[in-house]
Amino acid sequence: MQLAKIAIVHPQLGWGGSEAVALWALAALKDDYAVSLITSGMVDIQGINKFYGTKLDPSDFSILQVPLPLGIRKTTKFAALRWRFIQRYCQRIAPSFDLMVSGYNPCAFGLKGIQLVADLEALPTILPLRNWKRWWYGKTPLRAAYLKLCDWISPADPAAWKNNISLANSKWTAELMRRDYGVQAGVLYPPVTSVFPTVPHRDRENGFVCIGRIIPEKQIETIIEILEGVRGKGHDVHLHVVGDSDNSPYARNLREHCLERNLGWVSFEGRLDEPSKNALMAKHGFGISGRKNEPFGIAVAEMVQAGAIVFVPDNGGQVEIVNHDTLIYGSVPDAIDKIDMVLGRQDLQTILHEHLEKDAQQFSVDHFQTAIKIIVSEFFQEKYSGQTA
Repeated sequence: MQLAKIAIVHPQLGWGGSEAVALWALAALKDDYAVSLITSGMVDIQGINKFYGTKLDPSDFSILQVPLPLGIRKTTKFAALRWRFIQRYCQRIAPSFDLMVSGYNPCAFGLKGIQLVADLEALPTILPLRNWKRWWYGKTPLRAAYLKLCDWISPADPAAWKNNISLANSKWTAELMRRDYGVQAGVLYPPVTSVFPTVPHRDRENGFVCIGRIIPEKQIETIIEILEGVRGKGHDVHLHVVGDSDNSPYARNLREHCLERNLGWVSFEGRLDEPSKNALMAKHGFGISGRKNEPFGIAVAEMVQAGAIVFVPDNGGQVEIVNHDTLIYGSVPDAIDKIDMVLGRQDLQTILHEHLEKDAQQFSVDHFQTAIKIIVSEFFQEKYSGQTA
């Protein structure tokens, strides 16, 4: 019996949450279907397996490279344009497959498919915009001209998106899809793929970890301000900031700020390899995020999976990860008060740790893969029953 043919689409395989979604979906489906990966960049299978914990083999799937103009292959500034070229390519080849699956964004395939939505094109308009980003992502004539070019390549088509089975990476993202595009989406949380050492909470350092690229949207300066306030209440906490900075002006200013104010309790670790990052998370009792309007928050989910008690802003998908009022702050003073309360009560720390450990199961690889298999199976049942009828 010939296996049904499935194409999984992702624009560029880097080292993020949407890539984990696409690759673990591929791993879940490869044994039961003839799977192809459609992407625009190189596919380093050995690196993928090492980073995401997958066990993919080149014989498990075929790779289709989307031809793109050289200038838009890697830069995030042209992500929307790149995606429209990929969408046009998918429309051309979709009749050759039984199912098209987008692992990145809504996609008008030209026929019904599945879209796993992690990063809406409209998202930058609700994020804080600084410097050149105000002109590129804001409601400006330049942005309007750019999106017009994107539509000329391959139009954004919410009507076609509605025809797909939509799965957002959080309830928050699902609500954006409903509000802005009229698309009804279910929710499938991305998998946390890392494996962490087991360290009892009582044996962990009384410190905080922050994970992610050092960019203005991550609000590292706000995190430092919060923990300065916590230290002012008598708690000898420290902070590890883990992530690439590309030696940006923002990162340099942060480091200079810490030197000028003699904040020796703040450590900038840079990008760590996976074992070192996981070990650092596992030996610290607490995590914190400063970014608002985070669609999901894979770093927050990783810290929770590592056994940390994590504090997050009061919006975005990360609220769903911690799912406890004590861990959700609306302002700097609110964060200081809540962290002060938690640090002062071992009984509350035990309650929060048990709560987070229980909820973390929904971010497991097993949970994600089981859900993907069921969704795809139901898609084909509906498709073939309709043909029979």
